[in-house]
Amino acid sequence: MNEQGIKDLTRIVMNSLESLAFMFSSSDPQRQPIDFKEAVTGIVSFSGAFSGQLAVVVTPPVLSELAANMLGTDADEVSAAEQHDALKETVNIICGNWLPCEAGAEAVFNIGEPRILTPSEAASILNVKIPTALTQMSVEDEPCDVYFFRDTPLS
Repeated sequence: MNEQGIKDLTRIVMNSLESLAFMFSSSDPQRQPIDFKEAVTGIVSFSGAFSGQLAVVVTPPVLSELAANMLGTDADEVSAAEQHDALKETVNIICGNWLPCEAGAEAVFNIGEPRILTPSEAASILNVKIPTALTQMSVEDEPCDVYFFRDTPLS
């Protein structure tokens, strides 16, 4: 993917986090990707004009703040299930905003149900092939990685 595509993906993630959870972020391309053992990964698959997956990898502090801000409560009052639901919704919204940017406004996609991966699932899925795009960000001074995988066009 070209540099402009990565900038567009980063912008969409930043705008989504700001509007969903009042969380501010910036690009942080110089650091190493987050270790999956120290993070929570939400992923969604899609099909249509082309197929693929989009995954968001966040650290526990980002996850708890994301959920708390989305629910309008304190971070210590948010359950693990609510945190996972918040990440799945965030992944879904980012994917839904990203696909028209990547494929054009007229392209039609079916977005699957987002899910949370275990650390070993995340490592085996996200390390198997090179992502079409990887944007590394800092969200409230914590790392956040977004992986986009575009499969070959569907016939």
